[in-house]
Amino acid sequence: MTPQTAHEILLPLFTHEFPFSYALSTQIALLKSYAIPSGTSLLVATRRLTTPRAVGKRSEDTAIFISELLASNIDSDRGLKTLSKMNWIHRQYGNRIRNDDMIHTLALFVLEPLRWIDRYEWRPLLQVERVAVFVYWREIAMRMGMVGVPETIDGLGIWAAEFEKEHMYFAKSNVACADATVELFVKALPGWMRGFGRWVVAALIEERVRPLLGVQEPPAWVLKLVEGLLDVRAWVVRVLFLPRWKGVPAGGVVDGTTGRVRREVYAFEPWYVGESWWLNVLKKWTGLGLWMGKPVPGPEFLSDGYLPEEIGPKEFREKSRADVLADAEKMGEYARQGGGAALGCPFAFGR
Repeated sequence: MTPQTAHEILLPLFTHEFPFSYALSTQIALLKSYAIPSGTSLLVATRRLTTPRAVGKRSEDTAIFISELLASNIDSDRGLKTLSKMNWIHRQYGNRIRNDDMIHTLALFVLEPLRWIDRYEWRPLLQVERVAVFVYWREIAMRMGMVGVPETIDGLGIWAAEFEKEHMYFAKSNVACADATVELFVKALPGWMRGFGRWVVAALIEERVRPLLGVQEPPAWVLKLVEGLLDVRAWVVRVLFLPRWKGVPAGGVVDGTTGRVRREVYAFEPWYVGESWWLNVLKKWTGLGLWMGKPVPGPEFLSDGYLPEEIGPKEFREKSRADVLADAEKMGEYARQGGGAALGCPFAFGR
């Protein structure tokens, strides 16, 4: 299966069949990645996840990177620029980002959505769909310069399990990253509901991972409630819902003149979400810049939208532009020659 064929199979899963589980499971995968101290120690040292402003921006940027790569196809102009920007950001940290840590994060973004869909969705995945997800993400790994990526999805699962036995353990840096992210999940809730919200988030995390993140074990009734609600949702979707005739927006709305993308939906903070007149009125009337506990889109959240080469920390926005565009051209030529399947791993792209 080629990456192009894999993308044709993968995209409907992301936009039509399982958008809820795909979106939620990638956030849980990100949380699970914080059980690896070699990664969290770097995040703490660079303060990318220890301030409220930083954790919100990073979470939204991660969602945008994934959405762009899945929605646009990695051989498209947008996909090439998005992946080149991701590589540029990683290069800024040199050898502090280890190859095996990157493979493990890749494995989480492949395996966690598959686990969620098989357990909590209205139908399990077909084997061809599972393989398509793996093939597409493996090509991304090749273009990020990863070496030693397993060649099959079963091999990736075995590799990840062995890696976690040795490298997944408790550390204070894990707690710092997990706490900041959990607070992001619950900050839109009223104060009196936040404790319950933290229990719900904990219930979504695998039992073996919770203590490694310093996450409090939720009461048994919360675990049963969350499991029950997810099971009821799966039954309702399977029995009562018609097939989705219009896909969930994956990459936002592209301005035909500027090429900038304005998002229509977001998880925690409205980064790159266009302003609307009624929210502007609300902001002026209240003076709070909040709507139902969430911040309102505005210039402070770059409401003019984004170009793929601009995703990521704001301080890198202009600094990286020329290099990213040049790398995208090189990666485009690599793709035209057959990509990783034909040429192997283009280590220079990722390093």
